[in-house]
Amino acid sequence: MTKSATATPIHTPYGQDHPTSLPAAEVTREHVHQRQITVNGFVRSDGLYDIEAELTDHKTYSFPSDFRGTVTPDMPVHHMILRITMTDQRVITAAKVITVSGPYAVCPQANDVFDALVGLQIGPGWRKTVQAAIGGKHGCTHISELMGPVATIAYQTLYGQQVRERRETGSFSDAAKQQQRRHLLNSCVGYAEDNL
Repeated sequence: MTKSATATPIHTPYGQDHPTSLPAAEVTREHVHQRQITVNGFVRSDGLYDIEAELTDHKTYSFPSDFRGTVTPDMPVHHMILRITMTDQRVITAAKVITVSGPYAVCPQANDVFDALVGLQIGPGWRKTVQAAIGGKHGCTHISELMGPVATIAYQTLYGQQVRERRETGSFSDAAKQQQRRHLLNSCVGYAEDNL
């Protein structure tokens, strides 16, 4: 994507000379595919959490489809929307998915297995758990792939809300901060042992 002269500047906490975009491509190229994934986390009034995700794929050119006729750039090749509801222990209590658009007439049938996620806990081995529950010949690879970002946002939503509640009640002590840091120790460069 190129920046226009009227584009809103991107702010970074790393100083005004820090790059905020990739360098220009070194060769001429043609944009042919765009995938957009949006994932949002919600705190519900009943103490549960909703994670909603949406995936769209678009080609930048028209192409023929036996099922859909001519698929034009404004028509998504794939468009899936989903919601999971989970407890504060990351156990899924409800799951709903809609295949808005797919390449084949049979694609919406993958929605029928999505409720197999109910009762599962998001945690280590999640991708394998998802594949066993909703993958394979009865599922949809795009919906299964979307469950990776869903898990990440589940953790982000839950952790953010817990910290916010502790701050609001004044119970987010230095000891609690240290415990959280120990939990995340060496999980990324920000929590690398030699950077703390």
